[in-house]
Amino acid sequence: MKHSTSIKALALVAALTTASLAYAGDGTKENPYTVAELNAQKAALATSGATVWVKADLKGLGEDGTLNENTESNQMAGLFGDTSGDFVAYSYQILQGLAMSDLTNTKDLLISLTYGETVHKYGNSSNPQYATDYEKNAVSGLHFSLEEVHGALSLTINGGYRGYHIQSCYVVPKEIVAARVSSGYTSTKGATISYGYYDGAEEGKSYIIGKNTALVLLAYDGTYDFVLSAGYIEQINSTSLSGGTQAGANVGTGNQNTNRWRFRFVNSDTQTGFERNSDDNATVILESKDEIFLTVNSKDNHFAGNWTWETTDKKWISWAGKNIVEFENHTSGIHEVKSETTRDENCYDLQGRRVANTKAKGLYITNGKKYIAK
Repeated sequence: MKHSTSIKALALVAALTTASLAYAGDGTKENPYTVAELNAQKAALATSGATVWVKADLKGLGEDGTLNENTESNQMAGLFGDTSGDFVAYSYQILQGLAMSDLTNTKDLLISLTYGETVHKYGNSSNPQYATDYEKNAVSGLHFSLEEVHGALSLTINGGYRGYHIQSCYVVPKEIVAARVSSGYTSTKGATISYGYYDGAEEGKSYIIGKNTALVLLAYDGTYDFVLSAGYIEQINSTSLSGGTQAGANVGTGNQNTNRWRFRFVNSDTQTGFERNSDDNATVILESKDEIFLTVNSKDNHFAGNWTWETTDKKWISWAGKNIVEFENHTSGIHEVKSETTRDENCYDLQGRRVANTKAKGLYITNGKKYIAK
C-alpha cells in the first residue's frame, strides 16, 4: 500500500514538473519570461543581443523604485519586478518625464527589451540621433534597455471622441485615429481651423505620439491600450492644441497673449467641439490635467460662414473634422476585431454620438454597419 502511494506521489510530482516546464516562458510575446526566467538568461542575451519579452509589474522609477518622476539630473531607470526578483531597465526615451500618476496600470505589464553592453543612450538604440542631447548620461556596461511597454496606459472613449494630453511616447493603436487641430488667421478669412489625421490602422505606418502632445482621439466606444515606445517614428506635430497642467487649474497667462482665446475640448451627448469657458481671453478652465484646449485668434473681422465663429459671443466652435466612420479602410479592420469580442448593439449618428431614438430620418450606425431610417 505504501509502495503504491509512493509511486502515485512520484507520478504527481513528475506531472507537475512537466506541466511547469510546458508553461515556462520562452521570451516570445505570446509566452513571455517571468523576471526570474529573464535573469537566468542574461548571459545568453548578452551574447545574442536579441529582443525578448517579459511579464512584470512596474514598481516605480529610479534604480530603487523610489522616484516619482524621472528628471535629467537623476539616473533614468525603471524598476520592474515580481515575487521572484527585480531587474533594472534603462530607457530615457520611454521614462523621462513619465510620472506614475500618468499610468492607468502598473501590474502584469508586457515588456520588450534587450540586454547587453551597447551604449543605448537610455534605450533608443534604433534611433540614437534623437538622444544626442543626453549622450553624457548614456548607460554603458551590461544592462537591460527598454523597447516597449504594453498595458501601462488604457484609455476609454465614449461617444466617438476623446481629447487627451499625451505625457510620453505612445504608439497610436490600430483601432484609433489621432486628430491634430491647427488654427490660423488671415485678413480675408479671419480665424480658421484645419484638421490632420493619423490612422493607427494605416498600412505600412507606425505613428508614435511625441511627448507632451495634445490630440483628439477618434474611435468606436471601448477601451484601448496605448503602448509606450522607445522610438520616435512619424512624430505627430503641427497642432494648436495644448494639454492641461493640473486638475481644476486655470491654464493661461492672463491678458498678456494679444488676440488669443483658448477653448476647452468638449464631447457630450449633445455637442462636440471647443468651448470658451472664461472671460479672460488667454485662460481656460480645465477639469483634469488630461484635458486639452485649442488656441485661436480672436480678432473681430470676418468670423462667419464656414470659418471659426458660430455664435456672436464667440464662445463655441463645433467640431468640423472627421469622425471614425469616415475612415473606411480603418473601420473595416475594427469590425473584424469587434466581431471576435463583443457586439455593440447601440445606435450612433455619423458624429459618433449615441442615439436613443432612431425613428427620425437619417443615416445611423449599429454594430459598425450603416443603415438608413426612412
